[in-house]
Amino acid sequence: MRTFAYAKINACLNVAGKREDGYHELEMIMLPLTLCDDISIRFAKADWYTWNLKYRINGKNTIVKAVNCMREAYGIQEHFRIHVHKRIPTQAGLAGGSADAAAIMLAIRDLCHIDADNEEIAQLSKQVGADVPFCVMCQPSVVKGIGEIIEPFKMNCDFDVLLLKPYKGVSTKECFASIDFNTCIHPDIDKVKRCLIENDFDALSSCVANTLEQPASQLVKEIGYAREYLQKKGFEVVCMSGSGSTVFALTRKPDLIDQVMRDTNYNGWFRYKCKVLG
Repeated sequence: MRTFAYAKINACLNVAGKREDGYHELEMIMLPLTLCDDISIRFAKADWYTWNLKYRINGKNTIVKAVNCMREAYGIQEHFRIHVHKRIPTQAGLAGGSADAAAIMLAIRDLCHIDADNEEIAQLSKQVGADVPFCVMCQPSVVKGIGEIIEPFKMNCDFDVLLLKPYKGVSTKECFASIDFNTCIHPDIDKVKRCLIENDFDALSSCVANTLEQPASQLVKEIGYAREYLQKKGFEVVCMSGSGSTVFALTRKPDLIDQVMRDTNYNGWFRYKCKVLG
């Protein structure tokens, strides 16, 4: 069986505060992208995991966690051979690991003929990771809590997306630990949602923002360089996704993306042109 794991961007991310359990309370607008990992999965005599990266998959990987979660929840006896062709970069703020987990959980459900809808799998997937429930649903959504509260909405705003990621990634743990709540920004997710629903692209530039961009930029200086470069190129909306280090740019001028894709000054940085899925 072949399936796809779709990346995401955070069109808006507000860290509202820190909870008593140590997690952070989040308010986000999350959008699935056409950028995806390509996954093949089939029954096997024993679990076997491979991918096109140099390092090996271990038990801490979301791929393994996803299989174990489904096996424990539904009493699955079968084993699986899984190969992931990674296109989504790691430590990028694009939910590459979460997307893989979500795709694998849905694929196992279908292969094993488990009677569970996407909502049930999304609730179960909270055990694997905070972004996995959104990746299971894979729709433009308001996402709250630590990622478990998902409110899909119909997006009517069309634009092209450019992803630009420096070499260095950002540790999500370090990024959250570096938030200064006295100086950080708190964007209004309702304004972003309204723009996306009402097709008010011109207003997006004034409300798209990310609380984590400030601490992430202190950890990886190239994030600031990427933002400045894209703004100088004339992109209408520029922001960092997740905890970084990917900076995304939204535009209705496709030639701007073509210019960046041809720019040899940033060879080696991950660059990808895509759309919001659906």
